Amino acid sequence: EDGLIYGFLKSSDLKNTVIKNTRKHTIITQKKVGQETSYIQNKYPNTYQYLVKHLSFFEARKSSIYKDKPMFSIFGIGDYSFKPFKVAISGLYKSFHFTLVLPQADKPVMLDDTCYFIGFKKIEFAVYAIILLNSKTTEEFLQSITFTDAKRVFTKDILMRIDLLKRNLMHLWNLHYSSVN
Repeated sequence: EDGLIYGFLKSSDLKNTVIKNTRKHTIITQKKVGQETSYIQNKYPNTYQYLVKHLSFFEARKSSIYKDKPMFSIFGIGDYSFKPFKVAISGLYKSFHFTLVLPQADKPVMLDDTCYFIGFKKIEFAVYAIILLNSKTTEEFLQSITFTDAKRVFTKDILMRIDLLKRNLMHLWNLHYSSVN
């Protein structure tokens, strides 16, 4: 059964510009936070047996986000997680480098909670976004608003300050200006 098994990336995997394959996999039990997980027992009996065999690990989780939630709940999951094409960056590493993450086995790849990403339905938009995000102007902007000695150089708040529309206009202007000179 591979219905609930997805490719999985950690921050340390985001070194290349494009990732087609993952070295790890994970079981995704929910499509959104709080979704009931009882369906797994009937639809994916082998996966359910595996999860039950490792139930003690789920029960040992101390975070309050799992309190009163369905068995085998996960966090940080939503519609955005299932977009096929992602542009990701490590929150832990100090490099200003974005990675294009492609689907694996016709499924979106999942990223751990140390990664930040934008999801896209179309590869064309993801490719254009990575061009803009890996541009010199974006790097200079990020260098001006981040602290390299921080535990997480990049945070959601920092990354939300990147205006892709503005980056697009700057990119087009630079292309035009360089072709004129």
